[in-house]
Amino acid sequence: MKYPGLTESQRLVALLEDALARETRLWKAPVFKNGRIQGTDISQDQHQDVILWLGELSRLFKFCTETYALGVCILNRLLASVKAQPKYLRCIAITSLILAAKTNEEDEVIASVKDLAVRSGCNFSTAEILRMERIILDKLQWDLYTATPIDFIHIVSSGCLIFST
Repeated sequence: MKYPGLTESQRLVALLEDALARETRLWKAPVFKNGRIQGTDISQDQHQDVILWLGELSRLFKFCTETYALGVCILNRLLASVKAQPKYLRCIAITSLILAAKTNEEDEVIASVKDLAVRSGCNFSTAEILRMERIILDKLQWDLYTATPIDFIHIVSSGCLIFST
């Protein structure tokens, strides 16, 4: 975003305010009750395992850190919105990462969905992943991008560099 006429510190404050407003509007996280995501049979351990698996996939596919962070945010927003079954958790997770990659990565970095499915070892077909993609997009009203922790780190570190000089 451009902020003409603002000083560098005012621009950073505006960026931070924009990110906070977007996060406030879109942020949802699954609520854990008795060791499970409320309203599902997904345990806290299963949730943690799938997030670690997404990190491994992100490194395997050579995605940037921002893509991984957005993938986790998409996954969590969906799990906070629907009653997902544990057997679909990896399908939801890889689809969240693929959607994050489509949002953040250059086209030449992203392999085909079929290749990503095979290389991930997720045991879901291309058709199942594409069907899940449509479900996620519908449930999140096609608004995938939310502020991630990485965004705040970038904004704050930019401010630190400016204020330290």
